[in-house]
Amino acid sequence: MIQTLNKHVKWRKDNSAIFICDCKRLIDLKISFKYESFMKRLSNGIEKEKLIEEEKLVFSDFEKMKLLSELKIKNLSEKDFSKAMKILDSELSKGRVRSNKFLFNKFNKFPQFFIGIFLDKEIIGVICGFPREDYLLISEIAIDSKFHKRGFGKILIERFEEVARKGKYNKINVGAEDNVINFYSFLDYKPFLLVQYKKGDYILENFSELDIFRKSEDKNQILLEVKVNDFNLSLLKKFRESYPKAWFQYIFTKSF
Repeated sequence: MIQTLNKHVKWRKDNSAIFICDCKRLIDLKISFKYESFMKRLSNGIEKEKLIEEEKLVFSDFEKMKLLSELKIKNLSEKDFSKAMKILDSELSKGRVRSNKFLFNKFNKFPQFFIGIFLDKEIIGVICGFPREDYLLISEIAIDSKFHKRGFGKILIERFEEVARKGKYNKINVGAEDNVINFYSFLDYKPFLLVQYKKGDYILENFSELDIFRKSEDKNQILLEVKVNDFNLSLLKKFRESYPKAWFQYIFTKSF
């Protein structure tokens, strides 16, 4: 069983000690600074059996004080779906491209790619995806803001990759908002640049400065896939200013 700090427990450190607070029950305690690594791992979710003996003693004390909750990663059920959509609505800063109806249809076809992370019985994060032409797409991922910076996004990505491997998919793509591109880079995803524009707004020669490796069409849209050495937000801003009628986004990809 994986356990982590429950939703009411916060911790901080100074130069000499770690301070822990159960904000709901107004319980405060202090432990040695040497447990910093343990607290970071506990925040992300750990199994008691994998701790060293000294850490198990602290863990057992936390259990007795009811500071811990069970952390589960599992496929969404139909009753979880609407709660998962609410997390996407509240956490995706630029809004959602895909509607609940669209995602529910994909959920019915590919339920294995709709995965939630649960603290006790409460869903606190979700990842959604489905197959495309020659890859598996992560279409949405979000963690409730109360649980940011605890490694839960990484856990969801790793479970998604595990399901992909079992399904014998050999490539995953995900479109990244500007504020999370470092997250995918940290997880060894490699970027390319996607450019999309309406037919008639530009011609291909307008983009001669870009290293285009694939061109495709979707209804009245032109899509260009562009090689890049690395992500560069300043360059992305420049492209958006130079081509105001086109849409630019970094896509991150990982092959197995």
